[in-house]
Amino acid sequence: MSSERLTAAPAGLAAAPAPVPARTGFPRLPADRPARVVVVGAGGMGSWWAREIVASDVAELVGVADLVEGAPQRVIEQSGASDPSAVAIGADGVDLALATGADLLVDPTVPVAHHPVTVKALHAGIPVLGEKPVTETLPEALSLVAHAELTGVPFMVSQSRRFFRQVRQLRGFVAAHGPTVLTSAFFSLFVEHDGFRRSQDHPLLRDMGIHAFDAARYITGADPVAVTARGARPDWSVYAHDATVTATFEMDDDSLFAYHGTWNARGLPTWWNGEWRIAAQHGSATWDGTGAPVLGTEDEESTARLQAEVAEETVPERDQIAASLVECVSALREGRTPMCEVHENLLSFAMVEAAVASVERGARVEIDELLDHARREAIAAEADPAARELLQSWTSVREVLTAG
Repeated sequence: MSSERLTAAPAGLAAAPAPVPARTGFPRLPADRPARVVVVGAGGMGSWWAREIVASDVAELVGVADLVEGAPQRVIEQSGASDPSAVAIGADGVDLALATGADLLVDPTVPVAHHPVTVKALHAGIPVLGEKPVTETLPEALSLVAHAELTGVPFMVSQSRRFFRQVRQLRGFVAAHGPTVLTSAFFSLFVEHDGFRRSQDHPLLRDMGIHAFDAARYITGADPVAVTARGARPDWSVYAHDATVTATFEMDDDSLFAYHGTWNARGLPTWWNGEWRIAAQHGSATWDGTGAPVLGTEDEESTARLQAEVAEETVPERDQIAASLVECVSALREGRTPMCEVHENLLSFAMVEAAVASVERGARVEIDELLDHARREAIAAEADPAARELLQSWTSVREVLTAG
């Protein structure tokens, strides 16, 4: 579902608009007990998810699965579980979820595994909370949209940046002082990752770009139309491909979103959230990525009031994946569509793949053209006849995604 247009007249810093609470036909999760959760994937992110689930008051860890022998036990031992022996282990996450009667499968596997794991879970009737990116390729992502529609089983993608208080505050500011004309995000850290990222094509875009792109859609309420992007690989980089990128997106409200990111520059690092500046019709905002946002209008009294409202928000809030977990479980209990549901998430993922295509082509890329090409590839690759027929019935991918 697309974000609603944020064009309200100037006002105070209102709470950020909530997504439309669409109803689902999936049976509601009982509210009188924690959600029973299986984690599939026992790497670094799997360990983080396991710790958050054990610490949560809305969920309990009932199983961990991984193909590597001994990996699930290591995750369970460091999770903080009061009785590690009570947490089941296995090689197949969906089979383990069925065996333990799990209510939810959390999937922080490597991106190449997201499609097969999610398809199997959805057809087994198990809701999925997946790590970003939704899957490895855009055609596979559209396939997952089709399988989610076919099964009616909830599938949410965790976009942890949405759950920072400051991002919500910026969204509320734009709702009252927009529309925006120009939003920019600048990210700079000297990072030399080990593992697959060193040989991955466009590692910065695919690992970090999705965070900023999704946050920009959420803050501004606008969706992407086209992008022009360029990449650079300095000779001191340990990465085989570009880990320095600049991308300018044209949005559907005629605004621009500019992203500049690098893992190659030393000194004066940003935080992982980057540094933001938002220029809107009735005011502007900046955020250093960690502290409180700075909000301003042409009126001194209004500016002072806005900053006072920001300063007053001091009650601790869950953020990042802990908040993603709460949002998913709450939606299952309330019978509504969760924020970051796969339809809503797809345009954020499409921004990444469009920027990659623009870097490779050296030219402007239109999002709808990329989506239509991906749909044709998804149809050709789809093994499930019903999913293939559904993909073939779509006349506009964007309309399918925004209709939710």
